Amino acid sequence: MKNLVLKFSAGALASAFFLSPAFAQMSNPGFEAGFEGWDVGGAEGAVALSGEGKAGEHSAKLTAETGLIKQVVSLEPGHHYQLSTQLRGSVLLGVKADGRLYFDRLKNKRKWSAATLNFNSGQSTTATVFVSYNGKTGRLDDFDLKDKGIQEDQKLSHFVLSKTSGGTGLSPTLPPSENFDLSNWYLSIPVDEDKNGKSDSIYEAALTAGFEDKRFFYTGQDGGMVFRATVSGAKTSKNTSYTRSELREMLRAGDTSVSTSKPGLNNWVIASASDAAKAKAGAVGGTLGATLMVDHVTTTGVSNEVGRVIIGQIHGWKNEPIRLYYRRLPGHEKGSIYFAHERQGAEGKKIKDNYYDLIGSRASNASDPTNGISLGEKFSYRIDVAGTILTVSILQHGQLRAERTLDIRESGYEIDKEYLYFRAGVYIQDKTGEPDDYAQATFYALDVKH
Repeated sequence: MKNLVLKFSAGALASAFFLSPAFAQMSNPGFEAGFEGWDVGGAEGAVALSGEGKAGEHSAKLTAETGLIKQVVSLEPGHHYQLSTQLRGSVLLGVKADGRLYFDRLKNKRKWSAATLNFNSGQSTTATVFVSYNGKTGRLDDFDLKDKGIQEDQKLSHFVLSKTSGGTGLSPTLPPSENFDLSNWYLSIPVDEDKNGKSDSIYEAALTAGFEDKRFFYTGQDGGMVFRATVSGAKTSKNTSYTRSELREMLRAGDTSVSTSKPGLNNWVIASASDAAKAKAGAVGGTLGATLMVDHVTTTGVSNEVGRVIIGQIHGWKNEPIRLYYRRLPGHEKGSIYFAHERQGAEGKKIKDNYYDLIGSRASNASDPTNGISLGEKFSYRIDVAGTILTVSILQHGQLRAERTLDIRESGYEIDKEYLYFRAGVYIQDKTGEPDDYAQATFYALDVKH
C-alpha cells in the first residue's frame, strides 16, 4: 500500500499529546448475518454472499463492474483510525471522511491477505467505509476499525481531496491514475522513445502505476487529466496521418493472455452481431461518458483541418462507428461539436462518412456559433450503443444541449470479424499546421459501462 505522511499544524490535530482511543465498531464485520448493516449496490448478481470465509462461514463477494458494498460508521472528530479487512482477489477499498476519499486498489490476492487503510476523521463524526469491484472477483471478510486516538505525524493512506480550489474533487498532487480508474485503458502518446517506428503505448500496468508525461499526459493544476498532442509527432500506425494523446479501452484490464486486436474478451460488439460473435466478446453494447474542457486547438494549417480535434470515439476492426469532434475556427469565440459515422461493406471496406452537426457547424466557412462552446468551458458528452441504436448526447450545466440517434443495424458492424472499443482524449485532426501547434483537453470525469 502506498502511504504518505501528513503533519497537521492547526487545532487539536497539531497537539503533541495522545488521547486514549475511543471505542470504534463496525456492524456485522464478518457477514455472518448476511448483509445486515451494509448497503449493497450494483446490478443484480454484482454482489453476493459467499460460502467461502476467512474465519467464519461467509464473506462478501464482488463479481461485476457495478459491485459495491458500504457502511456508515461513527467516529470521534480529530482522531486517526485504522480500517483492516481480509481480502482474496481484487477490490478497491476506501473510506470517505470529512471531504477526503482514502483508498487503495488491491489486486490479485490469490490467498486471504490482510489489507489496511489509515485515515483521519477530521471534523466529521461519521465516515463511509466502502468496497467496490476492481477488475476481477474479490472477497472480503472480518472487517475491523481501530481508533488510534490523536497522534502527531500519523501515516495516512493515499487520499483525494473532495474539495479543491477548482471544485473538481480531484487532487492536483496525484498522477492521473490516482484520480481516475484507468485499469481498463491503455494510452498512446505522440513520441517514439523505443524507436519502433510508431507512437509509444503505455499499457494498463504501467498506466495504473502512476505514469505521467509532462508534455502530453499529466495532472493539471485543478486535478484534471490533461491530454496534449502536437501536429508533429509519432503516429500509432502507417494508416493515420494524425497524432494523438488518447486512451484506448482495454476490457482485459491487464490480463495479457487476452488478445487486444481481434474479436474476443478485450473488445465488444453490437447487438445485431451473431450469437457466436457475442459469445466471444467481452460485452455487447456500452456507454462512454466524459466531462471535459477543450483548452486549445490548432490555429495554423489548411482551412479544412485547422482547429479540429477528436475528443471521443468508438473504433472498430477497420472503421469507426463514431468520431466525436470539437472544432474552433481561427478568430471565433466559440467552437462547434459534430460527429462522423462510418459505414462499411464486405471485409470492412469503407463505404462513406456521414456527418451530423450537434452544436454549430463543422463547415470551414461557418460563422461563429452563438450557441457554441468556448475553449476552457466545461461540458459533457455521452456515447451510447444500446441494441443497434447509437445515441450521441452533449450536456452542460445539468442540461441536455444536443442529441442525435442513429440505427446502425445496416452500417456493417455486425460481421463476425468486427470488434469495437472506446477511445477518449485528444486525437488531433490537423497535419498541415506548424509542427509545434497543438490541441489540448482536460478531462474531469471518464466512465465506461457495459
